[in-house]
Amino acid sequence: MTNKKDITYIIVTWNSSDEIITCLDSIKQFSPSNFKVIVVDNCSSDKTAELISNVYPEVKVIASEENLGFAKGNNLALEFVDTEYLCYLNPDVILTEDIVTPSLDKLETDLEIGLVACHLKNPDGSHQASCFNFANSRSLFTEILHVGAFLPKGLRKKFFPNHYQAEKPYYPDWVIGAEMIMRTSEAKQIEGFSTEYFMYTEDMDLCKKIDVILHKKVLYLPHISLIHIGGASEAKNINYNKQKKLFENTFIFVDKFYSKTESQKTHQNMILAYQIRLALLKLLYHKSDREQQINKTFQSLQILQEIN
Repeated sequence: MTNKKDITYIIVTWNSSDEIITCLDSIKQFSPSNFKVIVVDNCSSDKTAELISNVYPEVKVIASEENLGFAKGNNLALEFVDTEYLCYLNPDVILTEDIVTPSLDKLETDLEIGLVACHLKNPDGSHQASCFNFANSRSLFTEILHVGAFLPKGLRKKFFPNHYQAEKPYYPDWVIGAEMIMRTSEAKQIEGFSTEYFMYTEDMDLCKKIDVILHKKVLYLPHISLIHIGGASEAKNINYNKQKKLFENTFIFVDKFYSKTESQKTHQNMILAYQIRLALLKLLYHKSDREQQINKTFQSLQILQEIN
C-alpha cells in the first residue's frame, strides 16, 4: 500500500556504472522514508543493470534489449509507477539534501503548479544554468548573441532566465530534465516525454505540454539544490552530431507547438545570429579561447546551413 506522499524516482541509464551507485546512495541518504526507484537500462555494455541489482536489489531494474533513448526509457518506467508523485532523475545527479519534501509541499498546496525543479549545481558547487525560455525565432536569435549577459537582472529573469541566478522561487518556461518532480497522474495525462526527439529537447517539450495541455506552470526552487555532474561538461563539449541533433529537434519543437512558418523563421534567424556572432568574434573578441569560440560558431553555422 502506498502513502499519499510516496514518490518514485525514474532513472534511465546507459553505460552509467561509474555514476549510478553514487546517485542511488544519495537517494537513500536524503530521501524521505517512503520512496521507490525504477531504473530503465538502455542496453548498457558495462553491466550497469547487474551492478544495480547486486548493490541495490530493492531497486526495480528494467533491462532493455535495445537503446530506447531518453523519452521511451522514461515512459517505459512510467507504466510501473504506482505512487502519487514521481521524480525524473539523471544517473549523474547526486542529492545533497532532501529535494522531495519542499517540492511536494508546493505541489500539494498549489494546483496551478505542474512541475517542480530544484537548483542544479556543478560538482564544485557553482551555479549551473538550468532555466530557459521556450525556443522560437526571437529567443534563439538573442540567445545565440548572448544578449542576456548584458541586461539588468530584472530583464534577464523574464527574457533570459539562463543568465539569471534566482534568489527566490519563480516560474521559468522550462527546466533541464536532470531532475523534475511531478504528480504521476499528470505525467501520465500528458503521456510522459514525447518520443519524436529520441534525445535532447524532450525536457523543453515536457514543460511545454504542461503549459498547453495541463495549463499549469513550472516552478524553480533556487534554495534547494543538488549536483549535476554532466551539466558542466555537456555545455562545453558539443560535438558535430549532438549539435546537429539539437538543432533538428529545436525545429521539430517549434513546428509542433507554433507553426511551420515559425520553424522556418527560427532557422533563418539562427543562421543570421551565428553570422553576426562570427563577425563580432573575429572583429572584437581577443580572449585566450578566441580560436575555439570562432571554430564552434563556424561549425554551428555550417550545420544550420546544411539542415533543410
